[in-house]
Amino acid sequence: VPAIPSYVRGGKILDVGCGTGDTLVLLKKLGWDTYGIDMDKNAISIGVKRGLHNLKLGTYKDLATYSDNYFDAIRLYHVIEHLDDPALCLRLIRKKLKRKGELILGTPNMESIVSKLFKSHWYNLDSPRHFFLFSPATLGRLIEKEGFRIKKIEFCSAGGIAGSLQYYMGDMLDKKIDLIHKFSIVLLLYPVEWILDKLHVGDILTLK
Repeated sequence: VPAIPSYVRGGKILDVGCGTGDTLVLLKKLGWDTYGIDMDKNAISIGVKRGLHNLKLGTYKDLATYSDNYFDAIRLYHVIEHLDDPALCLRLIRKKLKRKGELILGTPNMESIVSKLFKSHWYNLDSPRHFFLFSPATLGRLIEKEGFRIKKIEFCSAGGIAGSLQYYMGDMLDKKIDLIHKFSIVLLLYPVEWILDKLHVGDILTLK
């Protein structure tokens, strides 16, 4: 599971855009006090049925409803690219984190090899759902501008090549093609993505 926080015994973690709570379920088993926000009512309902009781229906702006200096960690994974105001979100997160709290953030890397190769067919372009796309440099500047200090940047990709091939082949053949849901194809291409990650030119970047 990518974008996992450094362990804090009994620590409080908030997952912004938590979905049905897959990551929070894991973190709860590891001893975290788990919280989540998501704008999908059905996802929140499923998360509550899975035993996650500190879930809130809302957007990143509802971060304002939590006490300041409350969380040991806040996770923002595949979320910041969807926001209308990423800087405002980071500002709110900084208020809600404890002084030595940790932000864990993951987003598509617009400087990846796959992005440059496939261009408008890049799977993680995901227009029009993605409002912003970042490189490690531009995301780093934004993070530091909002008062955070970056400790580590990593790359963790899976499926980006299969998805991009799906879009490219679909355009060339003028028909719908599904590769991203074919596990064998994604698995076959994963070693290439692993190598690109190790070279720091992978599709998905994470920082903390």
